[in-house]
Amino acid sequence: MPLRSMPADLSAAELGLRLRQQELVAGFGRFALETDDLQAILDEASRVAALGLRTKYAKVLQCLPDEKAFLVRSGVGWKPGVVGHARVGNDVQSPAGYAFRTGEPVLSNDLESEPRFRTPSLLAEHGIRSAINVLIRTDGHAFGVLEVDSTNRGEFANSDVAFLQTLANTLGVAIRAQQREDVKAQMLRDKEALLGENERLLREKDLLFREIHHRVTNSLQLVHSALSIQLKTLDNEEARAQVAQAASRVLAIAAVHRRLYQGGSPDAADARTYMSGLLEDMQGLLPFAGGRRLGLDMTAFSLSADNLAHLGLIAVELVTNALKHGRGSIEVAVTRQDDGLKIVVSDEGPGFPASFDPAARDGLGLKIVSAMAGPAAGAAIAVDRSVPFGRVVVTMALKSS
Repeated sequence: MPLRSMPADLSAAELGLRLRQQELVAGFGRFALETDDLQAILDEASRVAALGLRTKYAKVLQCLPDEKAFLVRSGVGWKPGVVGHARVGNDVQSPAGYAFRTGEPVLSNDLESEPRFRTPSLLAEHGIRSAINVLIRTDGHAFGVLEVDSTNRGEFANSDVAFLQTLANTLGVAIRAQQREDVKAQMLRDKEALLGENERLLREKDLLFREIHHRVTNSLQLVHSALSIQLKTLDNEEARAQVAQAASRVLAIAAVHRRLYQGGSPDAADARTYMSGLLEDMQGLLPFAGGRRLGLDMTAFSLSADNLAHLGLIAVELVTNALKHGRGSIEVAVTRQDDGLKIVVSDEGPGFPASFDPAARDGLGLKIVSAMAGPAAGAAIAVDRSVPFGRVVVTMALKSS
């Protein structure tokens, strides 16, 4: 069934539901990142699908090629004995089979009179009258189908399909990540006989470090895509501005994590190399950068991964603010001090108004900077009014490794 965009004039209740669905997808991404148990990830996907569409029934159907059927691998709402045991046909005459074989989402709001498909006996036994089925892909391979069901006719809308497909895409990334971990774990086991215990532990630590940040980046990119889709459906300028700001922040934070797993080790990396690459990413990713120069003034020194992440997030917020509200070139200077780091971001604009007090502001950006700066001596964020242009100084405490 072809998908249509959500109407631009969403009601407050509908907009709240869509935002709640995005929160659920983001929360599921975090859960999948922190969980090594594939079954737990599948179970959580079923729970989130039912919760996001406010229905009792949902399930993950895994394809069993040798049996030409689906296994109900996880689910909520079904009678005892269904999950983990029941089989469902995967031919194109069933809604799930059609979604699996064509890759197209299937929305059926009246299964009893649906001319395209037969109603699977499992659905009939539970009185199901409406269903959505979407494909779960793992790096180009079809794993199965994510399905939500309802005993009410006409229960679902096209916008619900978009939510379910986004959730299925996130689940596909999580499944593939788990499969990669399984392969890597097997490779590590094969090498254990040849590697000394210390070398093996270092390799495993480095692998986990990169995989964690890779998963975070993938999840954040999926959230950014969902926010970008939502932005196209909004007419309210205030809502558009808020969603656009959130999308830009998610994209910038993804760049922070991508740089962490692309270089360095789980213990430490060169801060100057990291910051140089991060500023290059920001110049290319942020739509409002407009080709403005982002300069860096710092010497090479080593920082732990945690401290690098905090430094990167502070720099992202300060540079983003300078790009939006300042003028001309932007210079970032980072200096290592005995008690931490001194981070200075300057632009060529007229500076901050006399009434501006960063300590009195309650914006999300300054809250992020303050949280990342940690318990530094004195004010963590300050405006340097000794220069005729915009300059912000942040003192960041270093976490001990």
